[in-house]
Amino acid sequence: MNRITDIAGVFRIQLASMRREIGPFLLAAIVFPSAMYLFANAVSGAGAAQNRLRFLSGSIVFSLSLTSISWLGYLLLENRFTGRLKLFATLPIAPSSYVFGVLIFALAQAALGTTTLMVLGRALGVQLRPNLLLLILVVFLTILSLCGLGVIVAARARSFSEGSLLTDALGAGLVLLAPIYYAPETMPRALRLFAQVLPTSFAARALRTTLDGGTAIGSELVALSVTALITLALGLRLLRWREE
Repeated sequence: MNRITDIAGVFRIQLASMRREIGPFLLAAIVFPSAMYLFANAVSGAGAAQNRLRFLSGSIVFSLSLTSISWLGYLLLENRFTGRLKLFATLPIAPSSYVFGVLIFALAQAALGTTTLMVLGRALGVQLRPNLLLLILVVFLTILSLCGLGVIVAARARSFSEGSLLTDALGAGLVLLAPIYYAPETMPRALRLFAQVLPTSFAARALRTTLDGGTAIGSELVALSVTALITLALGLRLLRWREE
C-alpha cells in the first residue's frame, strides 16, 4: 500500500507541473504531430487517400516520442538539476516508485494525445477500424520503451543543457530516421537496416495494423517488450537517486 501511495504522490506532482506548463505539452502531444500529418498528407499528392492511415499512425508515434523522450526527459532533467530529485531522496520513497509514478504520468499523457489525434484523424477523413485492446497494448509498450530511453538520457547527462539537447534530438530523431511517414524501400539499404529496428518503426507498424483492425503484430510486440525491458532496467540502474 505504501508503494502505491508513493507512486500516486509522484504522479500528482508531475500532473501539477503539467498544469502549469500545459502549452508546451499541447505543442508536443497534439499540435506538432497534427502539423506533420497535414504536411505529409499534402506532399503525398495523388496517393494521399491510401497513405492517410500511415500518416496518422506516424503522427501518433511522433506524439508518443515527443512526450515520452523530449517532454518527460526534460522533466526528469529539471528534477535532477534543480535539486527536486534531492528532495525526493529525503523522503522514504524508493527510486522505482519515482520512476513508476513518472511512467503512469506518461501513460496518461499518451492516452490524451493518442485519443485526440484519432479524433482529429477521423474528422479529416481517415478510415479507422481500431482493435482497441491491441491498440492500448501497443501504446503501453511504446511508452515504456521510449520512457526508458528518456530515463537513460536524464540519468547520464552531465548538464541540464546537454540533457535537453539530447532528449530533443532523440525525441524527434527516432521518428525522422524511422520509415514512418514513408516506405522503407525509399531509404538507402544500410540506413534501412538500421531504421527498421528502431522502436519507433516497430510502434508505427503495430499502430498502423491495429488502427486498421488487424492483429498480426506479434513480432512488433516482442520487439517493443524487449526494448522496454532493456531500457527501463538500464535507466533504473543508472538513475542516481542521490547526487554526489
